[in-house]
Amino acid sequence: MQTLERAQPARRALDKPQFIGFVTDLIVSEAQARPRPQAFLVEQSAHWTLPTHFHLQHQFQLVVGGSGSIGRNPLGPLSVHYASPHSGYGPIVSGGEGLAYLTLRVMSDVGAWYLPDSRERLQLRIRKQQAHGAPRAQVTAQALQTLDAPAEETLIAPDAGGLAAWLLWLPPHARRPAPAGQERGGGRFYVVTQGALRVDEETLHGLATVFVPQGEPLDIEAGDTGLELIVLQFPVEAALAA
Repeated sequence: MQTLERAQPARRALDKPQFIGFVTDLIVSEAQARPRPQAFLVEQSAHWTLPTHFHLQHQFQLVVGGSGSIGRNPLGPLSVHYASPHSGYGPIVSGGEGLAYLTLRVMSDVGAWYLPDSRERLQLRIRKQQAHGAPRAQVTAQALQTLDAPAEETLIAPDAGGLAAWLLWLPPHARRPAPAGQERGGGRFYVVTQGALRVDEETLHGLATVFVPQGEPLDIEAGDTGLELIVLQFPVEAALAA
């Protein structure tokens, strides 16, 4: 687990032909660790286009600031995108205020393979999958503190392979179990976007990430300002790859 506040000193600028902006690592695992979760914040500069590309690992991206688009899908606060290994996606285009998004993987990966230049490295015979979701409405910090009861919205409906994503809201100090079905998935990231989450006697304020391996439960407890929480469940094959 890690919070952006603690990770912020590691924020670094990137100036490359394909990308200009900043990257902040939140969760970085040693190479020998199994599984090897990875979480980092990307801050893409305004009016920048990150070309279509693919990665070698299962990946979620969660928008936490700004606006833009990924392919034909518009991106706004708490938009979620999933891409399986060797599944080309993009381009990612940032709006006038830039675009900030978390990149989350069960198993760490390095770099991106841009298309069409890297087409010869793309494995064409493996199954490809992408999914996209966005909340129907936004909840303010003030509204979060006055909720009467926990609420839930499905962002990506659970499928046969275990892929799923949910958005949860909890009033201050409320508790509830995590969404069911963790045993069918390949591990989960829990992302605090507003309020605070209590985990193992520690209080994590947004923006914060928690990785929970395949099949392990997590009881959700809100802090004294309530909690807005994204739950991202990887397909079971992501755990098998790790």
